[in-house]
Amino acid sequence: MLHQLFLTQFIILILLLSSCAPGTQNQLVKEGQSTLSGEELFVLIADNSLHLEAFDFDGTFYFQKDGYLSGRDRLNNLDTGKWDISSEDQLCLKFRIWYYGDTKCYSIFSGQKPDSFIFFTENGARYYSAEYLTGDPQNLAKQIRKRNKKKFIRDQLTQEVQEEDSQGSKNISPPPESPPSFSKEDKNLAMTRLARNCPDCNLAGVDLRKARLVEANLMGADLSGADLSGANLRRADLTGANLSGAKLITTNLSGAILVNSNLSNADFTGSNLIKANLTGANLDGTTFTGAHLESIEGYK
Repeated sequence: MLHQLFLTQFIILILLLSSCAPGTQNQLVKEGQSTLSGEELFVLIADNSLHLEAFDFDGTFYFQKDGYLSGRDRLNNLDTGKWDISSEDQLCLKFRIWYYGDTKCYSIFSGQKPDSFIFFTENGARYYSAEYLTGDPQNLAKQIRKRNKKKFIRDQLTQEVQEEDSQGSKNISPPPESPPSFSKEDKNLAMTRLARNCPDCNLAGVDLRKARLVEANLMGADLSGADLSGANLRRADLTGANLSGAKLITTNLSGAILVNSNLSNADFTGSNLIKANLTGANLDGTTFTGAHLESIEGYK
């Protein structure tokens, strides 16, 4: 039951992010906006908090000035980590468990409302919507203090075990922690929701097989090498999209707009392209074996 509730919230947040403009960093740049500088980021978050919402997260982070980080999500799960600011003016976060312990860096723009901000990933896709909170209203700093009070002896034990190993003793390592993860079905559903309105997004190599993307807005999106086999892209707008090397086997593209798109080496075997518009598209090496091409435009 808890998993179903979280998945529902997960999908709702994706829909909110997909439907709200701007969807990409490029759109904001075209509107004349720029990212917060490194100095602006430090003044904003040092010893303060941000409430963040994304398709896979809803919670609050506290940024201690010394670079330590603490977070609590809406299900009251806690984690700690570190934060820093890169030379490219990106805010970088690394938790012990969340996001598999990977370092994630984001460019940050001011939002439309006061004290609101938008996080964009390194490939330019919108991710977090953030609200500034003065200080530490959720008292998350105590998690950092609790963590820092612990005495770590891993290095000492490693050295002792290595010494024992050299004397013929057996080296026993503790089992690694298993980080929480979404199921493959959850991830595929989330990606499908995102792709329904994702102009200029970087979706290269994604798995969107059998995805329902009727009337999707994917103008200018990078779908190179993506697998869209069996997907329903009826009347989808793929103007200027990059589909080079993509698999679109038995895909429904009836009425789809593929004007000026890059379809080089794409495989449309058995696909429905009735009334699709391919005017100006790059068709070098494109495969149309068994495809339905009645009333198609831009292809002879």
